[in-house]
Amino acid sequence: MTSATLPAFPASARDESAIRSAYGYLRVPADVPDHEMLCLEQALIAFAQSEGLSFAGFFFEFRSGSRAGFNELIAELRRVGARHVVVPSLRHLAVNSLLQNAMQDRLAIDAGAEVLAMWPDR
Repeated sequence: MTSATLPAFPASARDESAIRSAYGYLRVPADVPDHEMLCLEQALIAFAQSEGLSFAGFFFEFRSGSRAGFNELIAELRRVGARHVVVPSLRHLAVNSLLQNAMQDRLAIDAGAEVLAMWPDR
C-alpha cells in the first residue's frame, strides 16, 4: 500500500472558513435549458449548506471532454485552501467510473479536497 503526502498549502488554507467552503462543479450540455441549470445550481447550493458548508462559487465545463473548468477549480481550491467540491452526481466529473475515481484522486492529491455528490447513486 502506498501513501500520498498532500502538498503544502499557504497559511490561508488552515483558515476554518476556507476549509468549510465548497465549490460546485457542473457539466453543462448544450441542450439543457438555462432555467433547468439554474434550478440545479440552486439545489447544489442548498445541498452544500445542508452539509454545513459555505458555498463559494461554480466551475463549469461546456465542451464534451474538456477539463479546463476542472483545472481552474483545482487552482482555486489550492489558492483559497477550500476542501470541498459539490456535484449533482459523479457523472458531472465523468461518465466512466474509472475516470471519476481518477478525478477524485486528483482533487485529493493536488488540492486536499473531497467530492460530495448530491445524488451519489446517479
